Amino acid sequence: MATKDKSAETKTEAILETRTLKGLINTPFKKAMFVIQIISYVLIVGSPLIGGAIGGLIGLKATKIGGLILGIFITGEVLFYGSLAFLGKEVVLLIRDKMKVWFKRRKRNS
Repeated sequence: MATKDKSAETKTEAILETRTLKGLINTPFKKAMFVIQIISYVLIVGSPLIGGAIGGLIGLKATKIGGLILGIFITGEVLFYGSLAFLGKEVVLLIRDKMKVWFKRRKRNS
């Protein structure tokens, strides 16, 4: 079992060495799309907080705040899939692989 983990870990590290963010995002347009993708992550995860804060500042009722939160979430999804269409699957795979390595290190340290 331990050798399986080691081989999977080595395979993941080999993939990360061949795929680099700098190599995949090599044009100004792709850099802009990557920034939009990061913004979409923030909007998706932070939609309750962002919508609640905006709704509270404006003084909306709870039902309208819920609609605002849904709108922010949907905007984040649209931005994510729109940027994904331009960046391609490779960038998403790179981010996913880096996150896997990041969380595996945390588990090992615990």
